[in-house]
Amino acid sequence: MKAEKAFDFATTPGKLPKQVMPTDYAIRIVPNIDKLTFTGGETVKLSVRAPVRELVLNALEIEMAGAAIDDKTLPKSAVKIDKKNELVIIALPSELPAGDHNLALTFSGKINQQGQGLFYARYQEQGTVAKKTMLGTQFEATDARRLFPCWDEPSFRARFQLTAVVPENWLAISNMPVKSETKIDQGKEVRFGTTPPMASYLNVFVAGELDSIETQSGGVQIRVITTKGKAEWGRYALESSAKILQYYNDYFGVPYPLPKLDQIAVPGGFGGAMENWGGITYFESVLLFDPEKSSDNTKHDIFAVIAHEMAHMWFGDLVTMAWWDNLWLNEGFASWMGTKCTAHFNPQWEVWLRKTVPRDPARRVGIAKEQAMEGDARSTTHPVQQPIATEAETNSAFDDITYKKGQSFIRMLESFLGEDVFRDGIRRYIAAHKYSNSTTADLWNALAEASGKPVGEIAASWTEQPGFPVVKVKRGDNGNISLSQERFTINFKNAPPLRSLIRSPAKRPRVC
Repeated sequence: MKAEKAFDFATTPGKLPKQVMPTDYAIRIVPNIDKLTFTGGETVKLSVRAPVRELVLNALEIEMAGAAIDDKTLPKSAVKIDKKNELVIIALPSELPAGDHNLALTFSGKINQQGQGLFYARYQEQGTVAKKTMLGTQFEATDARRLFPCWDEPSFRARFQLTAVVPENWLAISNMPVKSETKIDQGKEVRFGTTPPMASYLNVFVAGELDSIETQSGGVQIRVITTKGKAEWGRYALESSAKILQYYNDYFGVPYPLPKLDQIAVPGGFGGAMENWGGITYFESVLLFDPEKSSDNTKHDIFAVIAHEMAHMWFGDLVTMAWWDNLWLNEGFASWMGTKCTAHFNPQWEVWLRKTVPRDPARRVGIAKEQAMEGDARSTTHPVQQPIATEAETNSAFDDITYKKGQSFIRMLESFLGEDVFRDGIRRYIAAHKYSNSTTADLWNALAEASGKPVGEIAASWTEQPGFPVVKVKRGDNGNISLSQERFTINFKNAPPLRSLIRSPAKRPRVC
Protein backbone atom coordinates (compact mmCIF):
# COMPACT_ATOMS: atom_id res chain seq x y z
CA MET A 1 0.00 0.00 0.00
CA LYS A 2 1.35 3.39 -0.95
CA ALA A 3 1.74 5.92 1.82
CA GLU A 4 -0.72 8.79 1.59
CA LYS A 5 0.84 12.14 0.81
CA ALA A 6 0.24 15.60 2.21
CA PHE A 7 -2.33 17.76 0.43
CA ASP A 8 -1.39 18.81 -3.07
CA PHE A 9 -4.07 20.47 -5.19
CA ALA A 10 -2.71 19.23 -8.51
CA THR A 11 -2.81 15.55 -7.53
CA THR A 12 -6.04 15.57 -5.49
CA PRO A 13 -8.64 13.16 -6.96
CA GLY A 14 -11.68 14.47 -8.81
CA LYS A 15 -13.24 14.80 -12.24
CA LEU A 16 -12.57 18.47 -12.85
CA PRO A 17 -9.43 19.67 -14.63
CA LYS A 18 -7.02 21.53 -12.40
CA GLN A 19 -5.84 24.13 -14.94
CA VAL A 20 -8.70 26.48 -14.01
CA MET A 21 -9.50 27.57 -10.47
CA PRO A 22 -12.45 29.75 -9.41
CA THR A 23 -11.47 32.39 -6.87
CA ASP A 24 -14.68 34.42 -6.44
CA TYR A 25 -18.37 33.83 -7.17
CA ALA A 26 -21.03 36.55 -7.27
CA ILE A 27 -24.36 34.69 -7.42
CA ARG A 28 -27.92 36.06 -7.71
CA ILE A 29 -30.90 33.75 -7.15
CA VAL A 30 -34.57 34.57 -7.73
CA PRO A 31 -36.89 31.83 -6.40
CA ASN A 32 -40.48 31.50 -7.65
CA ILE A 33 -42.34 29.98 -4.71
CA ASP A 34 -45.58 29.40 -6.65
CA LYS A 35 -43.92 27.48 -9.48
CA LEU A 36 -41.19 25.92 -7.31
CA THR A 37 -38.53 27.08 -9.74
CA PHE A 38 -35.72 29.60 -9.68
CA THR A 39 -33.68 31.69 -12.08
CA GLY A 40 -30.13 32.75 -11.44
CA GLY A 41 -26.99 34.35 -12.70
CA GLU A 42 -23.39 34.39 -11.60
CA THR A 43 -20.04 35.91 -12.38
CA VAL A 44 -17.03 33.78 -11.52
CA LYS A 45 -13.49 35.11 -11.36
CA LEU A 46 -11.13 32.50 -12.70
CA SER A 47 -7.44 31.92 -12.22
CA VAL A 48 -6.27 30.08 -15.33
CA ARG A 49 -3.01 28.31 -14.61
CA ALA A 50 -2.37 26.97 -18.12
CA PRO A 51 -3.97 27.80 -21.50
CA VAL A 52 -7.28 25.97 -22.11
CA ARG A 53 -9.77 25.58 -24.97
CA GLU A 54 -12.74 24.71 -22.77
CA LEU A 55 -14.08 25.20 -19.26
CA VAL A 56 -15.41 22.21 -17.32
CA LEU A 57 -17.52 22.63 -14.17
CA ASN A 58 -20.43 20.94 -12.40
CA ALA A 59 -24.17 21.36 -12.89
CA LEU A 60 -27.11 19.06 -12.23
CA GLU A 61 -30.76 19.55 -13.21
CA ILE A 62 -29.97 23.10 -14.28
CA GLU A 63 -30.92 24.65 -17.60
CA MET A 64 -28.23 26.93 -19.02
CA ALA A 65 -29.55 30.13 -20.56
CA GLY A 66 -26.38 31.98 -21.50
CA ALA A 67 -22.61 32.23 -21.07
CA ALA A 68 -19.93 34.85 -21.61
CA ILE A 69 -16.18 34.90 -21.10
CA ASP A 70 -14.48 38.22 -20.41
CA ASP A 71 -17.68 40.05 -21.46
CA LYS A 72 -17.82 38.23 -24.81
CA THR A 73 -21.08 36.36 -25.29
CA LEU A 74 -20.73 32.74 -26.34
CA PRO A 75 -23.18 31.01 -28.70
CA LYS A 76 -25.62 28.57 -27.12
CA SER A 77 -23.98 25.79 -29.09
CA ALA A 78 -20.79 26.35 -27.08
CA VAL A 79 -22.45 25.14 -23.87
CA LYS A 80 -22.90 21.39 -23.56
CA ILE A 81 -24.49 19.50 -20.66
CA ASP A 82 -23.10 16.09 -19.71
CA LYS A 83 -25.96 14.76 -17.56
CA LYS A 84 -24.30 11.44 -16.80
CA ASN A 85 -21.20 13.05 -15.31
CA GLU A 86 -23.01 16.14 -13.95
CA LEU A 87 -20.83 18.51 -15.95
CA VAL A 88 -21.14 21.67 -18.03
CA ILE A 89 -18.56 21.90 -20.79
CA ILE A 90 -18.07 25.33 -22.33
CA ALA A 91 -16.19 25.46 -25.62
CA LEU A 92 -14.16 28.65 -26.02
CA PRO A 93 -13.79 30.52 -29.35
CA SER A 94 -10.01 30.59 -28.95
CA GLU A 95 -7.41 29.43 -26.49
CA LEU A 96 -7.86 31.14 -23.13
CA PRO A 97 -4.41 32.23 -21.93
CA ALA A 98 -3.11 31.83 -18.41
CA GLY A 99 -4.12 34.65 -16.11
CA ASP A 100 -7.28 36.11 -14.59
CA HIS A 101 -10.60 35.90 -16.45
CA ASN A 102 -14.33 36.34 -15.81
CA LEU A 103 -17.03 33.80 -16.61
CA ALA A 104 -20.68 34.93 -16.62
CA LEU A 105 -23.55 32.41 -16.65
CA THR A 106 -27.35 32.59 -16.52
CA PHE A 107 -29.42 29.56 -15.64
CA SER A 108 -32.63 28.20 -14.12
CA GLY A 109 -33.64 25.18 -12.08
CA LYS A 110 -36.22 23.66 -9.77
CA ILE A 111 -36.90 23.92 -6.05
CA ASN A 112 -36.88 20.36 -4.76
CA GLN A 113 -39.20 18.63 -2.33
CA GLN A 114 -36.37 16.55 -0.89
CA GLY A 115 -33.29 17.97 0.81
CA GLN A 116 -31.09 18.30 -2.27
CA GLY A 117 -29.89 21.64 -3.59
CA LEU A 118 -32.55 24.33 -3.02
CA PHE A 119 -35.60 22.74 -1.38
CA TYR A 120 -38.90 23.85 0.11
CA ALA A 121 -40.41 22.86 3.46
CA ARG A 122 -44.14 23.11 4.10
CA TYR A 123 -45.35 23.39 7.68
CA GLN A 124 -48.11 24.68 9.93
CA GLU A 125 -47.20 27.80 11.83
CA GLN A 126 -47.08 27.42 15.60
CA GLY A 127 -50.11 29.09 17.22
CA THR A 128 -51.94 30.10 14.05
CA VAL A 129 -51.73 26.66 12.29
CA ALA A 130 -51.55 28.65 9.04
CA LYS A 131 -49.96 26.68 6.20
CA LYS A 132 -46.57 28.15 5.30
CA THR A 133 -43.58 27.45 3.06
CA MET A 134 -39.91 28.18 3.65
CA LEU A 135 -36.77 27.57 1.62
CA GLY A 136 -33.54 25.87 2.60
CA THR A 137 -30.48 24.31 1.02
CA GLN A 138 -28.62 21.04 1.47
CA PHE A 139 -25.41 20.80 -0.57
CA GLU A 140 -23.25 18.11 1.01
CA ALA A 141 -21.88 16.14 -0.59
CA THR A 142 -22.35 17.19 -4.22
CA ASP A 143 -25.57 19.18 -4.52
CA ALA A 144 -24.40 22.81 -4.69
CA ARG A 145 -24.37 22.15 -8.46
CA ARG A 146 -28.17 21.87 -8.30
CA LEU A 147 -28.49 25.58 -7.41
CA PHE A 148 -25.66 27.17 -9.38
CA PRO A 149 -22.99 25.89 -11.79
CA CYS A 150 -19.75 25.59 -9.88
CA TRP A 151 -16.51 23.73 -9.31
CA ASP A 152 -18.27 21.42 -6.86
CA GLU A 153 -15.31 19.52 -5.44
CA PRO A 154 -13.95 20.31 -1.95
CA SER A 155 -10.43 21.30 -3.05
CA PHE A 156 -11.74 24.12 -5.28
CA ARG A 157 -12.07 26.69 -2.51
CA ALA A 158 -13.37 30.14 -3.42
CA ARG A 159 -15.06 33.21 -1.96
CA PHE A 160 -18.85 33.35 -2.41
CA GLN A 161 -21.08 36.41 -2.45
CA LEU A 162 -24.80 35.61 -2.61
CA THR A 163 -27.72 37.85 -3.49
CA ALA A 164 -31.30 36.55 -3.28
CA VAL A 165 -34.75 37.96 -3.99
CA VAL A 166 -37.40 37.03 -1.39
CA PRO A 167 -40.83 38.31 -0.26
CA GLU A 168 -40.62 41.51 1.75
CA ASN A 169 -41.81 39.89 5.01
CA TRP A 170 -39.29 37.03 4.83
CA LEU A 171 -36.04 36.72 6.74
CA ALA A 172 -33.14 35.51 4.55
CA ILE A 173 -30.01 33.86 5.94
CA SER A 174 -26.73 32.82 4.36
CA ASN A 175 -23.16 32.18 5.52
CA MET A 176 -22.36 35.85 6.08
CA PRO A 177 -24.35 38.78 7.51
CA VAL A 178 -26.67 40.84 5.33
CA LYS A 179 -24.86 43.78 3.72
CA SER A 180 -27.91 45.45 2.20
CA GLU A 181 -31.63 45.04 1.53
CA THR A 182 -33.31 46.81 -1.36
CA LYS A 183 -37.06 46.95 -1.97
CA ILE A 184 -37.97 45.85 -5.51
CA ASP A 185 -41.15 44.87 -7.35
CA GLN A 186 -40.79 41.18 -6.50
CA GLY A 187 -40.24 41.88 -2.78
CA LYS A 188 -36.73 42.66 -1.58
CA GLU A 189 -33.24 41.93 -2.83
CA VAL A 190 -30.95 40.76 -0.02
CA ARG A 191 -27.22 41.01 -0.54
CA PHE A 192 -24.94 39.08 1.80
CA GLY A 193 -21.29 39.64 2.60
CA THR A 194 -18.49 37.70 0.94
CA THR A 195 -17.31 34.49 2.59
CA PRO A 196 -13.70 33.53 3.20
CA PRO A 197 -12.34 30.92 0.75
CA MET A 198 -14.36 27.74 1.29
CA ALA A 199 -15.68 24.61 -0.39
CA SER A 200 -18.84 24.94 -2.47
CA TYR A 201 -20.82 22.42 -0.39
CA LEU A 202 -20.62 24.70 2.67
CA ASN A 203 -22.83 27.43 1.17
CA VAL A 204 -26.25 27.95 2.72
CA PHE A 205 -29.43 29.87 1.90
CA VAL A 206 -32.54 29.77 4.10
CA ALA A 207 -35.54 32.08 3.84
CA GLY A 208 -39.07 32.29 5.21
CA GLU A 209 -41.34 33.92 7.79
CA LEU A 210 -38.90 33.34 10.61
CA ASP A 211 -38.18 34.44 14.17
CA SER A 212 -34.85 34.60 15.98
CA ILE A 213 -33.23 35.06 19.37
CA GLU A 214 -29.59 36.04 19.75
CA THR A 215 -26.62 36.54 22.02
CA GLN A 216 -22.92 37.40 21.74
CA SER A 217 -19.89 35.26 22.48
CA GLY A 218 -16.33 36.40 21.90
CA GLY A 219 -17.51 39.17 19.58
CA VAL A 220 -19.53 36.73 17.46
CA GLN A 221 -23.27 37.17 16.99
CA ILE A 222 -25.03 33.86 17.68
CA ARG A 223 -28.65 33.39 16.67
CA VAL A 224 -31.17 30.57 16.83
CA ILE A 225 -33.61 30.95 13.94
CA THR A 226 -36.97 29.20 13.83
CA THR A 227 -40.37 29.40 12.22
CA LYS A 228 -42.78 31.85 13.89
CA GLY A 229 -43.78 30.99 17.43
CA LYS A 230 -40.90 28.65 18.23
CA ALA A 231 -37.96 30.96 18.89
CA GLU A 232 -38.05 30.56 22.69
CA TRP A 233 -37.68 26.82 22.24
CA GLY A 234 -34.22 27.68 20.93
CA ARG A 235 -33.10 29.22 24.23
CA TYR A 236 -31.26 26.09 25.42
CA ALA A 237 -29.51 25.77 22.05
CA LEU A 238 -28.51 29.44 22.17
CA GLU A 239 -27.01 29.18 25.65
CA SER A 240 -25.23 25.94 24.74
CA SER A 241 -23.80 27.42 21.54
CA ALA A 242 -22.23 30.34 23.41
CA LYS A 243 -20.43 27.98 25.82
CA ILE A 244 -19.31 25.62 23.09
CA LEU A 245 -17.91 28.46 20.98
CA GLN A 246 -15.68 29.64 23.84
CA TYR A 247 -14.48 26.10 24.47
CA TYR A 248 -13.56 25.53 20.82
CA ASN A 249 -11.88 28.92 20.46
CA ASP A 250 -9.54 27.86 23.24
CA TYR A 251 -9.07 24.25 22.15
CA PHE A 252 -8.25 24.94 18.51
CA GLY A 253 -6.12 27.99 19.19
CA VAL A 254 -7.72 29.82 16.25
CA PRO A 255 -10.83 31.87 17.07
CA TYR A 256 -14.00 31.23 15.09
CA PRO A 257 -13.31 33.39 12.03
CA LEU A 258 -16.78 34.54 10.90
CA PRO A 259 -18.70 37.49 12.37
CA LYS A 260 -21.85 35.45 13.07
CA LEU A 261 -23.08 31.93 13.66
CA ASP A 262 -26.70 31.01 12.98
CA GLN A 263 -28.32 27.84 14.27
CA ILE A 264 -31.32 27.30 11.97
CA ALA A 265 -34.27 24.99 12.73
CA VAL A 266 -35.91 23.57 9.60
CA PRO A 267 -39.31 21.86 10.02
CA GLY A 268 -38.89 19.50 7.09
CA GLY A 269 -37.04 18.70 3.89
CA PHE A 270 -34.01 16.95 5.33
CA GLY A 271 -32.98 15.04 8.42
CA GLY A 272 -30.18 15.57 10.92
CA ALA A 273 -27.95 18.62 10.69
CA MET A 274 -25.50 20.21 8.27
CA GLU A 275 -22.39 22.23 9.11
CA ASN A 276 -22.77 25.07 6.61
CA TRP A 277 -20.15 27.63 7.63
CA GLY A 278 -21.82 30.35 9.68
CA GLY A 279 -25.33 28.98 9.08
CA ILE A 280 -25.82 25.47 10.46
CA THR A 281 -29.14 23.85 9.57
CA TYR A 282 -30.88 21.37 11.88
CA PHE A 283 -34.02 19.33 11.79
CA GLU A 284 -36.21 20.90 14.50
CA SER A 285 -36.06 17.86 16.78
CA VAL A 286 -32.28 18.20 17.29
CA LEU A 287 -32.28 21.95 17.98
CA LEU A 288 -35.47 22.99 19.78
CA PHE A 289 -36.20 22.24 23.44
CA ASP A 290 -39.61 22.89 25.02
CA PRO A 291 -39.06 22.99 28.81
CA GLU A 292 -42.66 21.92 29.41
CA LYS A 293 -42.70 18.90 27.10
CA SER A 294 -39.20 17.87 26.03
CA SER A 295 -37.36 15.06 27.82
CA ASP A 296 -33.89 15.06 29.33
CA ASN A 297 -32.78 12.80 26.47
CA THR A 298 -33.81 15.52 24.05
CA LYS A 299 -31.62 17.98 25.93
CA HIS A 300 -28.69 15.54 25.73
CA ASP A 301 -29.24 15.05 22.00
CA ILE A 302 -29.41 18.77 21.30
CA PHE A 303 -26.16 19.56 23.10
CA ALA A 304 -24.36 16.65 21.42
CA VAL A 305 -25.51 17.54 17.91
CA ILE A 306 -24.68 21.24 18.35
CA ALA A 307 -21.22 20.34 19.69
CA HIS A 308 -20.65 18.03 16.70
CA GLU A 309 -21.74 20.59 14.12
CA MET A 310 -19.82 23.46 15.71
CA ALA A 311 -16.65 21.33 15.75
CA HIS A 312 -17.01 21.27 11.97
CA MET A 313 -16.57 25.05 11.87
CA TRP A 314 -12.87 24.24 12.27
CA PHE A 315 -12.55 20.59 11.23
CA GLY A 316 -14.35 20.55 7.91
CA ASP A 317 -14.97 24.24 7.18
CA LEU A 318 -11.84 26.19 8.13
CA VAL A 319 -9.81 23.12 7.13
CA THR A 320 -11.52 20.85 4.60
CA MET A 321 -10.62 17.35 3.49
CA ALA A 322 -9.05 17.37 0.04
CA TRP A 323 -11.37 14.68 -1.33
CA TRP A 324 -14.21 12.52 -0.04
CA ASP A 325 -11.93 9.56 0.70
CA ASN A 326 -10.84 11.57 3.74
CA LEU A 327 -14.40 12.29 4.88
CA TRP A 328 -13.48 10.77 8.22
CA LEU A 329 -11.28 13.82 8.89
CA ASN A 330 -14.54 15.78 9.04
CA GLU A 331 -16.95 13.31 10.57
CA GLY A 332 -14.80 11.08 12.76
CA PHE A 333 -13.10 14.10 14.25
CA ALA A 334 -16.34 16.06 14.79
CA SER A 335 -17.88 13.00 16.45
CA TRP A 336 -14.92 12.75 18.84
CA MET A 337 -14.63 16.50 19.45
CA GLY A 338 -18.37 16.91 19.97
CA THR A 339 -18.44 14.08 22.50
CA LYS A 340 -15.35 15.45 24.28
CA CYS A 341 -16.96 18.88 24.52
CA THR A 342 -20.28 17.43 25.74
CA ALA A 343 -18.45 15.43 28.41
CA HIS A 344 -16.56 18.56 29.51
CA PHE A 345 -19.72 20.56 30.21
CA ASN A 346 -21.92 17.66 31.30
CA PRO A 347 -19.74 15.05 33.06
CA GLN A 348 -22.78 13.61 34.84
CA TRP A 349 -24.17 12.42 31.50
CA GLU A 350 -21.33 9.88 31.01
CA VAL A 351 -21.58 10.46 27.28
CA TRP A 352 -18.69 8.17 26.35
CA LEU A 353 -20.73 5.30 27.77
CA ARG A 354 -24.06 6.46 26.42
CA LYS A 355 -25.91 3.80 24.42
CA THR A 356 -27.43 5.09 21.19
CA VAL A 357 -29.27 1.82 20.62
CA PRO A 358 -30.72 -0.49 23.30
CA ARG A 359 -28.60 -3.43 24.31
CA ASP A 360 -29.83 -6.77 23.05
CA PRO A 361 -28.56 -10.11 24.40
CA ALA A 362 -27.98 -11.21 20.80
CA ARG A 363 -26.01 -8.09 19.87
CA ARG A 364 -23.17 -6.72 21.96
CA VAL A 365 -23.78 -3.20 20.83
CA GLY A 366 -24.79 0.04 22.43
CA ILE A 367 -22.04 2.61 22.88
CA ALA A 368 -20.44 4.11 19.78
CA LYS A 369 -17.25 2.02 19.95
CA GLU A 370 -19.21 -1.23 20.14
CA GLN A 371 -21.35 -0.26 17.16
CA ALA A 372 -18.23 0.50 15.16
CA MET A 373 -16.60 -2.79 16.16
CA GLU A 374 -19.69 -4.80 15.26
CA GLY A 375 -19.78 -3.33 11.75
CA ASP A 376 -16.01 -3.55 11.37
CA ALA A 377 -16.03 -7.28 12.08
CA ARG A 378 -18.26 -8.03 9.09
CA SER A 379 -17.41 -8.65 5.45
CA THR A 380 -19.18 -5.43 4.46
CA THR A 381 -16.75 -3.18 6.31
CA HIS A 382 -14.28 -0.80 4.69
CA PRO A 383 -11.23 1.23 5.74
CA VAL A 384 -11.77 4.46 7.64
CA GLN A 385 -10.07 6.10 4.66
CA GLN A 386 -12.44 4.71 2.07
CA PRO A 387 -11.52 5.09 -1.62
CA ILE A 388 -14.15 7.27 -3.35
CA ALA A 389 -14.05 7.30 -7.14
CA THR A 390 -17.34 9.00 -8.09
CA GLU A 391 -20.02 11.28 -6.67
CA ALA A 392 -22.35 8.29 -6.46
CA GLU A 393 -19.98 6.61 -4.00
CA THR A 394 -19.66 9.64 -1.75
CA ASN A 395 -22.92 9.26 0.17
CA SER A 396 -22.08 5.66 1.06
CA ALA A 397 -19.15 6.91 3.14
CA PHE A 398 -21.45 8.53 5.72
CA ASP A 399 -21.64 5.47 7.96
CA ASP A 400 -20.60 4.06 11.34
CA ILE A 401 -17.06 3.25 10.17
CA THR A 402 -16.44 6.85 9.14
CA TYR A 403 -18.12 8.39 12.19
CA LYS A 404 -17.81 5.93 15.05
CA LYS A 405 -14.67 3.98 14.24
CA GLY A 406 -13.05 7.30 13.31
CA GLN A 407 -14.14 8.80 16.63
CA SER A 408 -13.00 5.77 18.62
CA PHE A 409 -9.59 5.64 16.97
CA ILE A 410 -8.98 9.35 17.56
CA ARG A 411 -9.83 8.88 21.23
CA MET A 412 -7.40 5.96 21.42
CA LEU A 413 -4.69 8.03 19.75
CA GLU A 414 -5.31 10.97 22.07
CA SER A 415 -4.95 8.63 25.05
CA PHE A 416 -1.65 7.30 23.68
CA LEU A 417 -0.14 10.72 22.96
CA GLY A 418 -1.64 12.52 25.96
CA GLU A 419 -4.39 15.14 25.94
CA ASP A 420 -2.11 18.20 26.00
CA VAL A 421 0.24 16.88 23.32
CA PHE A 422 -2.67 15.84 21.14
CA ARG A 423 -4.26 19.28 21.47
CA ASP A 424 -0.97 20.95 20.54
CA GLY A 425 -0.83 18.79 17.43
CA ILE A 426 -4.39 19.78 16.49
CA ARG A 427 -3.50 23.44 16.93
CA ARG A 428 -0.50 22.99 14.61
CA TYR A 429 -2.72 21.28 12.05
CA ILE A 430 -5.40 24.00 12.11
CA ALA A 431 -2.85 26.83 11.94
CA ALA A 432 -0.97 25.23 9.05
CA HIS A 433 -4.03 24.41 6.90
CA LYS A 434 -6.63 27.08 7.71
CA TYR A 435 -8.57 28.30 4.65
CA SER A 436 -7.14 25.32 2.80
CA ASN A 437 -7.43 21.56 2.45
CA SER A 438 -5.68 18.58 3.93
CA THR A 439 -5.26 14.83 3.93
CA THR A 440 -4.96 12.42 6.82
CA ALA A 441 -1.19 12.53 6.29
CA ASP A 442 -1.23 16.24 7.17
CA LEU A 443 -2.92 15.47 10.48
CA TRP A 444 -0.47 12.68 11.31
CA ASN A 445 2.47 14.99 10.47
CA ALA A 446 1.18 17.70 12.82
CA LEU A 447 0.64 15.21 15.65
CA ALA A 448 4.09 13.71 15.03
CA GLU A 449 5.71 17.14 15.24
CA ALA A 450 3.94 17.88 18.51
CA SER A 451 4.61 14.50 20.11
CA GLY A 452 7.96 13.43 18.69
CA LYS A 453 6.39 10.04 17.94
CA PRO A 454 5.96 8.38 14.51
CA VAL A 455 2.19 8.89 14.47
CA GLY A 456 1.75 8.13 10.80
CA GLU A 457 3.48 4.78 11.16
CA ILE A 458 1.30 3.87 14.12
CA ALA A 459 -1.97 5.14 12.70
CA ALA A 460 -1.85 3.75 9.15
CA SER A 461 -2.79 0.23 10.26
CA TRP A 462 -6.00 1.58 11.76
CA THR A 463 -7.15 3.95 9.03
CA GLU A 464 -5.92 2.46 5.76
CA GLN A 465 -7.23 -1.09 6.14
CA PRO A 466 -10.55 -2.50 7.41
CA GLY A 467 -11.06 -4.54 10.54
CA PHE A 468 -9.44 -4.68 13.96
CA PRO A 469 -7.29 -7.22 15.83
CA VAL A 470 -8.00 -9.48 18.75
CA VAL A 471 -5.02 -10.45 20.92
CA LYS A 472 -5.02 -13.88 22.52
CA VAL A 473 -2.99 -14.62 25.65
CA LYS A 474 -1.85 -18.17 26.42
CA ARG A 475 0.12 -19.45 29.40
CA GLY A 476 2.41 -22.38 28.63
CA ASP A 477 3.30 -25.29 30.90
CA ASN A 478 6.59 -23.62 31.74
CA GLY A 479 4.81 -20.50 32.95
CA ASN A 480 5.74 -18.43 29.93
CA ILE A 481 3.02 -16.29 28.34
CA SER A 482 2.63 -16.12 24.59
CA LEU A 483 0.63 -13.50 22.68
CA SER A 484 -0.93 -14.02 19.29
CA GLN A 485 -2.95 -11.63 17.17
CA GLU A 486 -5.57 -12.24 14.52
CA ARG A 487 -8.36 -10.36 12.84
CA PHE A 488 -11.66 -10.37 14.72
CA THR A 489 -14.58 -11.24 12.46
CA ILE A 490 -18.26 -12.18 12.59
CA ASN A 491 -19.62 -14.54 9.92
CA PHE A 492 -16.70 -13.65 7.66
CA LYS A 493 -14.91 -16.78 6.49
CA ASN A 494 -11.40 -16.49 5.09
CA ALA A 495 -11.14 -12.81 5.96
CA PRO A 496 -7.90 -11.23 4.69
CA PRO A 497 -5.50 -10.96 7.63
CA LEU A 498 -4.58 -7.56 9.00
CA ARG A 499 -1.14 -6.33 8.06
CA SER A 500 1.29 -4.08 9.80
CA LEU A 501 1.52 -0.94 7.72
CA ILE A 502 4.41 0.48 9.70
CA ARG A 503 6.79 1.69 7.03
CA SER A 504 9.97 2.09 9.01
CA PRO A 505 11.21 -1.28 10.34
CA ALA A 506 13.67 0.51 12.60
CA LYS A 507 10.82 1.91 14.69
CA ARG A 508 8.06 -0.48 15.77
CA PRO A 509 6.17 1.10 18.66
CA ARG A 510 3.56 -1.03 20.38
CA VAL A 511 0.15 0.50 20.93
CA CYS A 512 -2.40 -1.18 23.16
